[in-house]
Amino acid sequence: MGKKERKQEETECKPNMSPMIDCCFLLLIFFVVNATALTVSKDPSVTMPQATKPTDLEDAKGCIVINVFAPEKMMELAKSGSDQEKRGEEARIKKLQESYKQSDITRIHYGVKTGDGKMLAITDEGANATVKKLEEFIKDEKKGLENSKTAKDQIRVYIRADARADWKRTYYVITAANNAGVPDIVFGSLPAKK
Repeated sequence: MGKKERKQEETECKPNMSPMIDCCFLLLIFFVVNATALTVSKDPSVTMPQATKPTDLEDAKGCIVINVFAPEKMMELAKSGSDQEKRGEEARIKKLQESYKQSDITRIHYGVKTGDGKMLAITDEGANATVKKLEEFIKDEKKGLENSKTAKDQIRVYIRADARADWKRTYYVITAANNAGVPDIVFGSLPAKK
């Protein structure tokens, strides 16, 4: 008698996608959690100058941000500007007072945010005293960044100067940065209006 041939059941070979999807989600979560989302502390009280060909700050990592204010111009516009300028400057003055916890804004010439999140106001007390205060701040922040394993060539000073601020205030920041051993300086500006 002849043997009956058994028909082999044909089965499709399908890979199980569940482990692969799980692995992809785990990798995605890992990279999202470990990504360093650094933001530059932008003070709304600073009226940024406009540049004809600005470039974006590619990486904010290692930036020591120093805001340079023009409180005299803010007070002047709050008193004698148009209604819209008055409202705008009054809002900026209020925000400045709240941020730096000072009622007399004429004493706020530089605004900085420390590594531990504290907002500090530095007053302009003449060239030597101001440069020394700014230099001490930059040195402290530089040490903090070096301790967080930021490469020395990534540490830089980011100056956000009000377009109406006296040029010598920006010069003091540049001098202090150089004295503190941080010669890499980035200037903040806005694109020119067309």
